[in-house]
Amino acid sequence: MEKTIFAVVCTVKKLTPYFQAHPVHVLSQIPIGTLLRSPNAPSRVSKWGVFLGPFQIEFKPRPAIKGQALADFVVECTAREVGPSGEEPEGSWWTVYTDGSSATDASGGGVVAISPEGFKAYYSVRFRFKVSNNEAEYEALLCGLRLAASLRAERIQVRCDSKLVVGHVTGEFEAKDERMKKYRDTALELLKAFGAYRIEQVPREENVEADILSKLGPDSPDHIKAMTQEEELLEPSISPGQVLIIALKEEPDWIDQITMYILDGSLPADLIAAKVVKRRAPGYTLECGRLYKRSYNGTLLRCLRAGEAQKLMEEIHEGICSAHQGAFTMSRKVTLQGYFWPTIIRDYAEYVRKCKVCQEFQRVPGRPATNYTPISTAIPFARWGIDLVGIFPRGTGNNTYLVVAIDYFTKWVEAAPVPTITAEQMTKFVSKQILCRFGVPQQIITDNGTQFEAGGFNEFLQSWGISHSYAAVGYPQTNGQVENTNRTIMDGLKKKIMECKSAWVEELPYILWT
Repeated sequence: MEKTIFAVVCTVKKLTPYFQAHPVHVLSQIPIGTLLRSPNAPSRVSKWGVFLGPFQIEFKPRPAIKGQALADFVVECTAREVGPSGEEPEGSWWTVYTDGSSATDASGGGVVAISPEGFKAYYSVRFRFKVSNNEAEYEALLCGLRLAASLRAERIQVRCDSKLVVGHVTGEFEAKDERMKKYRDTALELLKAFGAYRIEQVPREENVEADILSKLGPDSPDHIKAMTQEEELLEPSISPGQVLIIALKEEPDWIDQITMYILDGSLPADLIAAKVVKRRAPGYTLECGRLYKRSYNGTLLRCLRAGEAQKLMEEIHEGICSAHQGAFTMSRKVTLQGYFWPTIIRDYAEYVRKCKVCQEFQRVPGRPATNYTPISTAIPFARWGIDLVGIFPRGTGNNTYLVVAIDYFTKWVEAAPVPTITAEQMTKFVSKQILCRFGVPQQIITDNGTQFEAGGFNEFLQSWGISHSYAAVGYPQTNGQVENTNRTIMDGLKKKIMECKSAWVEELPYILWT
């Protein structure tokens, strides 16, 4: 039976566009639909059922071959009877299944929204705060209501396996705890947005899909992740929102001034501001109601207001692929991402000055012991400098050190974590990260470490005809590009280690990306 279900799954994966565009009937003597919906089905079959859920697949028993073509023709060409006018069909209701899970290491919620036509939307949310079991159920319910509202559902029936939550919302149970009262009131407030609603408790066996989504994690199957929208909730839904101070009479900002000048030629009353607008306006253009600045290479940069610029600075400076870099580097990244406002560098300098992490790990500039020795090359990937960084907290694979290599021409950086700093590890690094990816270089520059002076490493380089040069012991600046790269990586890792600690190996690709 599982082979038959797996055959259907493989067919859907190979013919996904056809299954998305058309309803499909699967004829089989095996009750596939019953098996997929069975609460006692194996976990593998349940996951297949979640995967097949979004498609309009109907499982039917195989009829007799004789007369089947004629029966299909009659069914297809027979007109459907229209119901009495004034009766609203039962199928116009949206169905929302919700479930929440609370655990020590990870908590989340799952939502399955089913349209009147039978299409399913899968939604999984991770809670980045501690919640109890009842609070997790409430958070999942609120996420489901917000999802249904965003899908413009007018009539919904909510199905949840928590008897307490359903009793609170329907009024059957009294909410005695203060937090439960807030959750109940928030849910009732969201339900007012719908024309009609029903909420009922269902057995856990009928809520399998939402339960799987509430426990979605990194080790979940890829096909389930591919059809699920995943989000993170940073604070409880009942937390008081931020209060924004809105001026009753707001002065037009620089975007409004330039936009009005481009549209109708109107200028500010202030003469100095009017001159600035007239001087800046030729470098801007309006596209679909948005103001863009023409860059020097012709690329259009979207202009941002103060609030939008603040959010963008936070994301680039403290986001996933961030390294808490300086104002000039961050402003350059803003431009490369396609955004602009006149005071980028000044705003970023002020932002960096107030950043706590940047204040704690800011490198104090100092003068080198001697001037850098320039090493010039005109061939890409012909001369590499290699150095070691560490010791770090023990990470994945018992890695405590980092090997860093940089090409002197392209400034391309290669880095790999290693558990030990031996000649054998250095040989593996050069073979895997340099030879297999960029070809055989002419020269490799290292310090006088024992792992680089060992016979095994030198013999390996000689076998490939690679010249091995050493940086001066007293003046590591002769290998200055690698030293500067090491300092950049160290600065980034120091700022990340506060959060990830032993997970610095996983954060290394993001540091190199920045």
